[in-house]
Amino acid sequence: MKQTLFVASNRLGDAVLTTGVLHHLLKEEPDSAVTVVCGTIPKDIFTDIPGVQRVIGITKRRFSLHWPEAAFRLGPVFWHRIVDFRSSLLGFLPARHRHIWKGGKDNLHKVVANAELIGVDHPLPPKIIPSEAQLAKIRQWLGTANDPRPVLALAPTANFYKKQWHFDNYLALARHLTGPSSVLEGARIAVFGAPGEEAQALPVVHALPENQVINLVGRTSPMEAAAILSQCTLFVGNDSGLMHTAVAVGIPTVGLFGIGKPKVYGPWGERSLCLRSNPLETPVTRIENSDGSVTEPLPFDYVSAEIDEFWRTLSTAS
Repeated sequence: MKQTLFVASNRLGDAVLTTGVLHHLLKEEPDSAVTVVCGTIPKDIFTDIPGVQRVIGITKRRFSLHWPEAAFRLGPVFWHRIVDFRSSLLGFLPARHRHIWKGGKDNLHKVVANAELIGVDHPLPPKIIPSEAQLAKIRQWLGTANDPRPVLALAPTANFYKKQWHFDNYLALARHLTGPSSVLEGARIAVFGAPGEEAQALPVVHALPENQVINLVGRTSPMEAAAILSQCTLFVGNDSGLMHTAVAVGIPTVGLFGIGKPKVYGPWGERSLCLRSNPLETPVTRIENSDGSVTEPLPFDYVSAEIDEFWRTLSTAS
C-alpha cells in the first residue's frame, strides 16, 4: 500500500486550516494510508479521520530535536507523498512526491495557499466531520434531547491578549443576541476557553443565568470542542483556533480581528463574517484612558449591529 506523510502545525488554528488539504488527498488517493505528524494539542482532530492510519504527536524540543525523534518513530519508509506544512526535516525523507511549505503571502488566504502547495487551483476550506459516536456523546453532554433550544457559541479567549475583545463586550453580546426579540431569542450560550484562559472566559460564564450558560472553559479537547460546535447555531469569537474549527464544522462564524492578518487568517466562506478594529490592524483590546473613559477599537454597537445584519442575511438566503 502507498503511504503518505502529512506534517501539520503545532498550533490548533493552522492545523485545522490544513484539514481541507488532507481530506482532498484522502479522496483523490484512497489507496494511500496517511500518517499525520503534528503538535500534541491538535492531535485528536486527526485521529479518527477515515484513511488516517496513525497520528504522531510531537512536543517541541531545543535545537529541533523533536524532528529526529519523529523520524525515528516513523521508521524506514519510502513515502509515496510527503506534504509538509512545517518545512521540517521530515520533508526530506525518501519520497516519490514532496510538497514543502515555503511561506505564505500576506494577501493570500491560507485555504488558497494550502491548496496551491499540492497543486490544486481552488480553495480547500477546513473540514472536520465528527463521528456519530462523538456526536452522540456530545448530545448527551449538552442534554439536547431534553433542551432543544439553539446554542450560541462564544470564544472570548485567544493565545495573545491583544487579540481578546473585552469579556464585558462578550457578556453584553450574549445578552443582546439571546434576549427578547433578538436573532437567537432564548438560546443557550456555550462559553469556550482553553486551560489557563479562565480569567478572560469565566467572567462571562459567572454573569449569565445558570440555566442558560454551558461552561466549557478548560473542559474539552479540540475534537470535543469541534463536535460541540457542530451542534451550535452561531459562533462568535476572537482570532483563534476555535474560530477556524467553527468554520471547519460548517456553522455560521463571526471572527473579531485586530492584529493577525485577516486577509490570511480571517474566517473563510460565505457563511462567515470578519469584523475588524478601527484603525485597522490595531489590537481589539479595550483602552483605558487617563480620564477614566475607555476606547473600544472594535465598538460593541458596531459588532452587535453587524452580527444582526449577518444573521438576517443568512436567514433570508436559507
